[in-house]
Amino acid sequence: MLNKIFLSFFFIFFIVTTSNLYANSQGYRDELPELKRLTDLSIGIRRINKGLKYEKKNKYKKANKMYTEAINFLLEANKNQNIDPNIFFYLGFAYNKLKNYENAEIYYSLGLTLDPKNSYINLYIGELYLNTRRVNLAEERLKVLSDCNCIEYNELKESISKF
Repeated sequence: MLNKIFLSFFFIFFIVTTSNLYANSQGYRDELPELKRLTDLSIGIRRINKGLKYEKKNKYKKANKMYTEAINFLLEANKNQNIDPNIFFYLGFAYNKLKNYENAEIYYSLGLTLDPKNSYINLYIGELYLNTRRVNLAEERLKVLSDCNCIEYNELKESISKF
């Protein structure tokens, strides 16, 4: 008899304690912050950064795969977001890394139409002009950067002097 009372008391205690744990876990779930979905732009930038890391490790096939994925995400971001020179810069950068200089130049140029004084775009399109043996166009980009008093001016100037 005493065993039955003890067993039933234990069973009731067990039910009460486990139901309280469940109730507390529901309350904590409501207190968690909402997780935001990554945008296509941020995913594209992450793919570019992964590609750069693979390049440092001389894993060029994986790096090219990351750049290709980045292009896909960036093109999607271009469809869904307002026109942004950063998207065009990253598209140009990814195409440049894939040695698709025509598309890289197109996207860099689109970025410059929106923001003609953008130092990064001017630097990278200047280097692209050097890679395609158009020094005069690279020097034009250097003239644009001369007023910015920035590191990009010195980098492009050094690249032109080495050429």
